[in-house]
Amino acid sequence: AAKRRPLSQHAGTAHKGADWHTRKKTPAAWLRTQFRIAKTMPLRLDELPLELLVLTLRALSAQQLCCCDATCKALHAAARDESLWRSLCEQHWPSGPNLSSCRASFSSANGFAHLRRLPRRVIDVVERKDGPGRRAGQRDVPAQVTSVDADATRLVASLNAKGGAYGEVVCLSRTGVRRWSLQLGRLLKDVRIVGEHVLALHADTDWEPKLAVVGANGALRGQLCSLPAASAGAVPAGWGSYHGLAVPPSQPDTALAYSVSGCWCAVDLPTGATLLHADAGHLGSPDAEHYSLCADPLHPHLATAAWRAGARSWLGRVDVRCGAGLQALLCTRHSGLLRVGAGREHRVLTSHARCKEIEVWDVRGFSSSHDSEHARSSQPRVEAWRCAGNGPDFDFNDGVLAAVSAGAPGTSFGAKLHVFADAPRRITADVPLSEIVIDDSYRHTCPRGIRVGGGTISLIADRRRAIQCLVA
Repeated sequence: AAKRRPLSQHAGTAHKGADWHTRKKTPAAWLRTQFRIAKTMPLRLDELPLELLVLTLRALSAQQLCCCDATCKALHAAARDESLWRSLCEQHWPSGPNLSSCRASFSSANGFAHLRRLPRRVIDVVERKDGPGRRAGQRDVPAQVTSVDADATRLVASLNAKGGAYGEVVCLSRTGVRRWSLQLGRLLKDVRIVGEHVLALHADTDWEPKLAVVGANGALRGQLCSLPAASAGAVPAGWGSYHGLAVPPSQPDTALAYSVSGCWCAVDLPTGATLLHADAGHLGSPDAEHYSLCADPLHPHLATAAWRAGARSWLGRVDVRCGAGLQALLCTRHSGLLRVGAGREHRVLTSHARCKEIEVWDVRGFSSSHDSEHARSSQPRVEAWRCAGNGPDFDFNDGVLAAVSAGAPGTSFGAKLHVFADAPRRITADVPLSEIVIDDSYRHTCPRGIRVGGGTISLIADRRRAIQCLVA
């Protein structure tokens, strides 16, 4: 009782903390007390060392890592470790991410959400010439761009002179330096990069359609073959001749050439022989127009055809081994078909003139009956990607869908680049293209106005310029 003190004498010791009474004990006794307290309390995950947390998170997927990143401070610090995201990036981008941070690349829709920060350059495909008697800076544009294609090291474009005087294939580096150029015949429609070579679809001096292979150094390796006539009579403007090329990714030794009138042919590239030729009669529609074709990425003998007939747009499956008619048919319920392209497995993408969406169709849902009414009733639409303007031009490659559309409906000002990705999560990114002041939709007259390949997105800005955006 003598040792007890009134409570008022302890008023000045409240600021010392709850364990002030243990400070008079020996260090060993204090440690024993703390050990007994630790044994009765469960160990929390955020109390683990950072190294153990990083090892624990290595077994998680990208979606689970993003969830741990927003949980608490300790997990946020562990989930930001670059070693966790580097292994995930190697699975999606063997050549490396397109941003300095692997985590930022993976958590922003494969890195394409940062298009504003990525380098984008305007390339003058048509050379500027100041002839004699012209004022300094006055430009003479003798040709116009008709198609572009790109890989990891180069940009290849096709040019047509005014009036069809000549066609020219131009190869430029990523910095815009012209490597080589080659003149081919009168009219050059489309170019495609196939390995180290360039495949060019053009018309010779007699307006006969031909297919040529150009080597990596710009040397002509020879005219492969003279393609069957796509229309009756000579067509100086080239509108009735073959319009574009399609190369199956799974079999690059075969090329498909098609015309807007509905004709197409398959060519064996090593031998130059015409494997098969089909005229417009296989469509079963005498008023078919704006015919287009895309190769199936998995089955080299299958292709998807698209055309307009009256007030409807149609899709059909074509077997290049037989060519006798369509294997399946589908009506898209739109009137102004613009583009058709191959997507992922069993997927086909389309865009229309009066629609802002890029629609995705499942080819397994096409009607095997050639009855048009039955084809209209089946609607195997999977999903749709919405753009800013009507009639987007698009291309799909390496799991990335890139599209370019004009400005607001009813105007011709500006253009916008859209990039869509659904892995690791569904995200849409769009970038206004300030380099295009007035967009007259000239690229719609070309076989394809935008290409995705080689870690770049290349598109036709106008009749003499191209824009290339590096994304890897």
